[in-house]
Amino acid sequence: MPERSPRGRGGPALRTSSDTKRPGKLRRLNAPRKADVRTDADGLPCAVRRGGQWLAVDELLDRYRTDDRWWTAEPVARAYYDLLLEDGRAVTVFRDEIGAGWYEQRYG
Repeated sequence: MPERSPRGRGGPALRTSSDTKRPGKLRRLNAPRKADVRTDADGLPCAVRRGGQWLAVDELLDRYRTDDRWWTAEPVARAYYDLLLEDGRAVTVFRDEIGAGWYEQRYG
């Protein structure tokens, strides 16, 4: 269980336990990870590499777009795809429209 930091000392709101790799440091939850994605002629994902193996996309479940922080020096423009892979797993990948890379967004 994380320990609350004393107020007014400038430390993080929550501290991690001392047995972690970075005790006392905050970490991002569910941070996107680089992904290997193959696309079809229309630019839609058709395969995703998981564990060194390419898995075909059986179904495109949903797609949506996020444009945010356009007023800052670091805007966000992403095209998200909820996919059902041939092994039955559902995954969410997105293409970073600014950095031009593919990422997997994990939840939970």
